[in-house]
Amino acid sequence: MLLAGFIFAVMNIAVKYLQDIPVAQIVFMRSFVMMIMVSFVVYRRKLNPLGTNKKLLILRGVFGTVGIAMFFYTLHNMPLASAVVVHYLTPIFTVLLSVILTKKNILPLQWLFFIICFVGILIIKGFDVRVDTFPLLIGVLGTLGAASAYNIIGLLKQTEHYLVIMFYFPLVTIPLVTLYIFITGDWVWTTSFNWLILVLIGILTYGAQYFLTRAYQVGDVSKVSVISYLGIIYALAFGYWLFDEWYSPIVIAGIFLVVAGVVGIFYTSKKLLNNSVFFSCRIPAYCVKMPPF
Repeated sequence: MLLAGFIFAVMNIAVKYLQDIPVAQIVFMRSFVMMIMVSFVVYRRKLNPLGTNKKLLILRGVFGTVGIAMFFYTLHNMPLASAVVVHYLTPIFTVLLSVILTKKNILPLQWLFFIICFVGILIIKGFDVRVDTFPLLIGVLGTLGAASAYNIIGLLKQTEHYLVIMFYFPLVTIPLVTLYIFITGDWVWTTSFNWLILVLIGILTYGAQYFLTRAYQVGDVSKVSVISYLGIIYALAFGYWLFDEWYSPIVIAGIFLVVAGVVGIFYTSKKLLNNSVFFSCRIPAYCVKMPPF
């Protein structure tokens, strides 16, 4: 899990480093590399890449595309740790969407954790002048997109192989982003080093998902889930060392309030959401089949 978190952190650094590369171009290259890698594995395993429930698979790809594009946008326009902590709100929206879909009630204690997260975000926004309202809203919408993708994965897990679900992500992303680039012209011809980083982002994503899945297979789910939040520490450290991003004590407190709220939601959701992807993707039996987003 430590290795997976570190790889994700390096990927985030790579995206933030490519400030002069349009977000759409980064998403395209990430998806293109992922498509090659996943297609190779699907071919080796002789799987039907088109799956059975094509409508839901396409929707998973659409929401996943929205989620990752908006997350990359926040990495370009917010301090590293702030962007990462906003993305960590995804489980909150996953729970809320699952509650809406299943018509189950939210536990009183969970409302407390929701409020803690909200207060943490308000502190980050209110005391860090580098966090503008628009990128913050984009980040929150991105977590909503990712949460929608997670819930769709929860519906697909009974009928589709995890590699097919992974395959549809770049399969949908590439034409969507290509159309966007064609309309907007958001594409630049950059240096060979930057092209190498763009390719590396796709490779890192695939590698991080592999190690994350292995961590949930062999480790205790509760311990692994808590360790995953070391990504915040990575973001704080790398943001300071590489991008000269300073954080006041009150902003750091806000960041850890969000983490505390999300962790609290995770533990209380075991009782409420036994069938949701938020819980299911964190138990070994399911993570053998489906790595998280």
